[in-house]
Parts: sequence; C-alpha cells; structure tokens
Amino acid sequence: MKTEKTIVIADDDSDLVKALSKRCENLGLRVRTAFDALDALNIIHESEPDLICLDVTMPCGDGLSVMQMLASDEYFRSKPVIIMTGNANEETIRRCHSHRAYYVEKCADVWPRIEPLICELLEINGQQSDGKPNPGIERVERQADLPPSNILVDTVFEMLGADPHFLDLKAQSAAEDEESPWVLCIDDDADFSYPLKVRLERYGIAVVRAFEGMEGVRFACTRPADVILLDYEMPNGQGDYVLRRLKDNPLTKDIPVIMITGRKDRMLERRILNMGAAKFMNKPPVFDELLDELRKHIDILPRPIPS
Repeated sequence: MKTEKTIVIADDDSDLVKALSKRCENLGLRVRTAFDALDALNIIHESEPDLICLDVTMPCGDGLSVMQMLASDEYFRSKPVIIMTGNANEETIRRCHSHRAYYVEKCADVWPRIEPLICELLEINGQQSDGKPNPGIERVERQADLPPSNILVDTVFEMLGADPHFLDLKAQSAAEDEESPWVLCIDDDADFSYPLKVRLERYGIAVVRAFEGMEGVRFACTRPADVILLDYEMPNGQGDYVLRRLKDNPLTKDIPVIMITGRKDRMLERRILNMGAAKFMNKPPVFDELLDELRKHIDILPRPIPS
C-alpha cells in the first residue's frame, strides 16, 4: 500500500530535474524522474503517480503529447498534470487549458512558481529552505461535487485571523461596509502599494493589501473584492498563477483583475489578457489612467477628499 505521495518529473534538463527532485523530496514526496517522453510514459504507468510534471520539449516526443495520451486513459485522466515550458505560446496555453492542465514558465526562479501549485494539488504544506512551513501555503480541500476528471481545485479558504504583516486591518474594516467599494491589492512592494492605497482612499475606495500571492487568493476567497490589483513577481504564487486560481474559482472568477507590473513584455501582456485579466498596466501606472480603469467597474468620487 502506497504511504507517500509520488511525483513524476520528466525533463531532458538533468540539472533542473536534480534541483526539482531535491526540493520535492524535502516536501516529503517520492520522486520518479524521466529524461524523454517514452521513458516518462513507462514510468507513469509503472508508478501510478499522484502528480505529473512534464517538459514540453523532450527527446522521443513532447510533454503535450504525453499529456494528451494520459487524458485518453480512463485512469490517468484524473491525475493532475503540470506542463513546464520556456515558451508559453498561445497554442501551448490553449492545449493546457483544453486538458485542464497547469503550465509553469521555466525561468531561473522556477521553484517559487511551481511549489505553491504542487502543495495545493497534493494537499501538503510547503517548506522553506530552513525547513519551516511557508506562511502563504494552506492545506486545501477538494470540493466533493467536482467530477473526477476535473483537476482544477476550487477552494474556499477560511480566514483564520488577519495577520498585520499581510492585511491592513483598518482597510479591512472599511471593506466590510457594503456601501463602500473596495479594492484588493496583491503586491509584495509596500513602497508601491501604500502610497497607492492612500491616494485611492481619498476617492472613497477602501484598499486591502496582501503581500504574497497565496495570501491574496485566500483573502479574495474569504470576501470577494470589487476589483483586484495584481502584481506579477511575488513570493508564494506568481501573478499568472494567482490569476489562474482566481479565474478558476466560482467565487472570484467574475472579479475584474488589473495586473500592474514592472515587466514590459508584450507576450506576457497578451497571455495575461487571454487568461481573463481586465487590464495590463506597467509600473508605475499613471494614476489618472488607473482611476479611469477602476471607474469601469466601481463608483468613484468625482474628486478627491481634501487631506
């Protein structure tokens, strides 16, 4: 009887496989590895893993083909699949979405992108390099009414108490006023979010701040905001992962999300908009342009309250 959860990592980059394997072992996972598509299929059928992580470009085939083969198998179609790629083009994203697989962009800091996803899908607690639990990772429960083939985990997080490090309590109290519009700002840069919060509050908008990706998701699920302002590069959940989580959850899927990032990348902009974001803006945004975008979704005072 299997007592520990198993992950299969298939990638022809041996250094990346070694690094990811070590990290996964630190999470208490049993790791099986493959370096080409054919070997990956054999190991998957042999080990019956709980999670499968596939590179797109490999010898003897590619990860997307392996994903499609698994989707046609009655047993393996319910297994969660993560696709890793250094070229997240629209076709790759479309194929991932059609098979309800997750995709993660390869980069120098790929672990912060993939760890929250692994922890969520396998219902385990993340660990930092010092062995302590990651504060932004919570144990999740699958909804009982999801069909077995749906690996999108729609989770409602229970608020266990607001941590002052993550949430502005005064703004949280204002956000509970049904008459006031409120915005959730998920951004790890306090030097950016605090001045923005002050300026928006002068227009009658309550602003709640979260400084980590998963903390923002948890709060968004607790009491959905009117609009979400989302950074891209953050700890415990990058912006694309957070956006995916928000759009996959029935509680938050209709909330307008404005991504505000320092990355000037047209391909990233197209991808974020295709994922359902209402707007993509570069830091620092022109404040009047941000107000105009917010006015499309909430009622804003015509002029600021004198300070």
